[in-house]
Amino acid sequence: MPSLPSTMIFRAELRLVAIDASVIGKIERYTRAPENMTEAGGILVGCYRGPHVEITECSEPLRRDRRSRLRFDRDDPGHQDLAKRRWKESGRVLTFVGEWHTHPESLPSPSSIDLNTWREVSRKNAAGSTVFLIRGYHAWWAGLASGRTLTRLSVIEPDAD
Repeated sequence: MPSLPSTMIFRAELRLVAIDASVIGKIERYTRAPENMTEAGGILVGCYRGPHVEITECSEPLRRDRRSRLRFDRDDPGHQDLAKRRWKESGRVLTFVGEWHTHPESLPSPSSIDLNTWREVSRKNAAGSTVFLIRGYHAWWAGLASGRTLTRLSVIEPDAD
């Protein structure tokens, strides 16, 4: 039986985004019942390696967040607290690198609300590029924002042995 890869890798041109398997597992849990009855989301924590992004951790929905069937609002300060804690603990290496949320559809795509929110988030992220992930029931949508430009990422499929 083949083992699961330790990371999932997305790319846009010469830029890569590597996501640790533990992050993938946490996010995918929210696409299964009973969690999939409402949207879920959180932040992505990781580091920048030149033009590349490595995601090592994510926050999950917290008590003060607002979740509904078609919307997730990250309102709990615990998400920002996680990013600040990792920043301090890592000697300013780990930081906020993006955000994720789920959509109640098989093949997700960003809504106009997502796109408007992401413009604001990426404008405020002085550390570097910002990763945005949407997990649907059967697929991912991933994007990388640099300045005012949002580029869709494509998944790099692992070679079959």
